[in-house]
Amino acid sequence: MGATYLSMQLRTTDRDAAIAALEAIAVAKAASGLQFYVTEPVGGWLGVFPNFTPELEQTAKALSGQLVCLVVLLLSADEDDLYCMFFRDGKQLPWFKVGAPRKRRGKERDKLAAKLEALAEVCDAQSRARLVEILADTTGVTFSSELLHAVCEVVGIRNAFTSFEYLQRGEREGLETPGEPMLVPTEARK
Repeated sequence: MGATYLSMQLRTTDRDAAIAALEAIAVAKAASGLQFYVTEPVGGWLGVFPNFTPELEQTAKALSGQLVCLVVLLLSADEDDLYCMFFRDGKQLPWFKVGAPRKRRGKERDKLAAKLEALAEVCDAQSRARLVEILADTTGVTFSSELLHAVCEVVGIRNAFTSFEYLQRGEREGLETPGEPMLVPTEARK
């Protein structure tokens, strides 16, 4: 069993608006126990690290609508699979799962390329084509974190190599952000 990295990457630098939206979502769904660590924005992306609940997709969908921004939900699960989910305007877009080692050709490769179009606003066609090359042929990959690294590098995400659980334990490895992440909702800090 390897490391697990889970984050929501918001294409915004408005941390205060994101915190307010997360507070409202957590209060509205109080029974689900939603909590988040929110970093400072780096490179146009705001890292949000949710605790693992069944509400993750609904939360990402709500955030994309409220903040009018692209939200990318990234999960590198136990170093086996990489999940990438995209949300915009309160809607979930097509998503993908990539495992190692595997090679996608033909229609499978084309489907992956079509799903990566969700990133058009943050990386050009050449960068998306490079990402398709990497993700379509994972035969030389051992751990899903290698795929996560490739996605982050191409898209410009700098804070994806941690999770709520690691941050809860005080571990800051994997963060490239100034200051301490803020725990939301605020009553969770008390």
